[in-house]
Amino acid sequence: MLVLKIAVRYLLALRKASTVQILSFLSFLGILLGSLAMVLVLSAFNGFEDLLKKVYHFQDPDLRIEKKHGKFFQIPQDKLDMISKSSQIQSSFEVLVDKASIQYGEGQMVVEIVGVDPGIVAVSRLDTSITDGAFVLKDKAGSGAVLSIGIKNALNVSLQNVFEFIRIHYPKRKKILKLGTSRIFNQLVVRPTGVVQMDENKVFLPIEEVRKLMDKPAGMNYLDIYVRKEGSVEQAQEEISKILGDEFLVKNENQQHADLYKVMMIEKLFVFLALGFIILISTFNLFVSSTMLVIDKKADFRIYSAMGLDPAQGAQVIRLTGGIITLSGLVIGVVIGAALVEIQKIFGFVPLGMSTTLIRSYPVELHFPDILAISVWVLISSVIALIIPGRRAEKMVQGVN
Repeated sequence: MLVLKIAVRYLLALRKASTVQILSFLSFLGILLGSLAMVLVLSAFNGFEDLLKKVYHFQDPDLRIEKKHGKFFQIPQDKLDMISKSSQIQSSFEVLVDKASIQYGEGQMVVEIVGVDPGIVAVSRLDTSITDGAFVLKDKAGSGAVLSIGIKNALNVSLQNVFEFIRIHYPKRKKILKLGTSRIFNQLVVRPTGVVQMDENKVFLPIEEVRKLMDKPAGMNYLDIYVRKEGSVEQAQEEISKILGDEFLVKNENQQHADLYKVMMIEKLFVFLALGFIILISTFNLFVSSTMLVIDKKADFRIYSAMGLDPAQGAQVIRLTGGIITLSGLVIGVVIGAALVEIQKIFGFVPLGMSTTLIRSYPVELHFPDILAISVWVLISSVIALIIPGRRAEKMVQGVN
C-alpha cells in the first residue's frame, strides 16, 4: 500500500514542468501514439485482406485442381467419374486459360482469356460480382464474353452498342509461312454480354470456343470443383487428393492465393516492427525519465526508508510509476484506435479511392490477436526499460539503510 501511495504521489507531481516531467509526458505520448498507429495500420491490413478474401470468394471455386508440374493436363476419365460420384461434390468444370490479344473498336490490349462451361454460372458465385449486363456466355444469339471492369474501362466497351463486337486473336500453333493477321492468328468474334468486378484483366468465354481458338480439342489448365452446400470442403479435398495422387494439387480458396496472403503477412510484420520502433524510442524516454526520477527523489527515499521502506519496495515504486505511464498510454491509444476503426466501419469517412461495387470506403478490421501483440510488445519494452532504474532505486535505499 505504501508503494502505491508513493507512486501515485510521484505521478501527480509530474504535472509540474521539469525535465523529468517533460520526458515522462513524452514517454506517455509516444506510447499512446505508437499504440494508436499500430492499431490503425494493422486494422487497414486486416481490412484489405478480408476484402481480398471476399472478392476471391465470389470468383474462385471451392476447390481447384492443378498439375504439380506443367500448366496443361488431362485427367483419366475413370478418375473424373470417381470425383463426380463423391457425395461431397456438386459439380466440376474444366477451365482453359491463356493470354490473348483482344480488340474493341480502335482499342487493343493483352488479356487473360478464361474458357469455362456456360453452365458454371448456375453453381458458382461469379454472377454475384456482375456490375453491368449478365453473366451469359451462350444464348440464342450466339456466344458471349464477360469482361472484367478493367477491360471495359480501358477499351471503353459499351454493352448497349449492338454493332460493335470483341475480336480475340490467338497465335496459331502451326508454323505459318505467309504473313498477315488472319494467317498467323486464330480469331474469335463475340459480343460483350456482361462486366464483372475484378482487378485482373480477364475475359470469360465458352470453353468450346476457346478450344477452337487455341487448337486444343481436349485438356485443361484447371479443374474447378464446387462442393454441395451440405458437404465438407475439407473432406472433399482429402477424397480428391487420394483419387488423383501426388501428381496433382488440390487447393481450397485460401491455398489458391497462398503466395499473395504470404506477401501480405510479411508486409504486415515489417510494418509492425517499424511502428514498434516508435514504441522502443518512447520506452527509452521512459528509461531516462525513470532514472532521473530516482536521482531527483534521493532525499525522499531517505525519508521513506526511515518509515520502513525496504530496497525491494524502492524498486517497486519506480517500476510502478513507469508501469502506470505505460499502461495509460497503451490503453488510451488502443481505445482511441479501436473507436476510430469502428467509426470508419460505420460511417466510412475515408473513401477507398477506387471504383468498386463491393465497398466504397477504406476497409478496416480490428482483430484481437493484433491488440494482444501490440500490448505484449509495449509491456515487454517497458519492463526492460524499467529494470535498470528499479535497480538504482533499490541500491539507493540499501545505501540509506
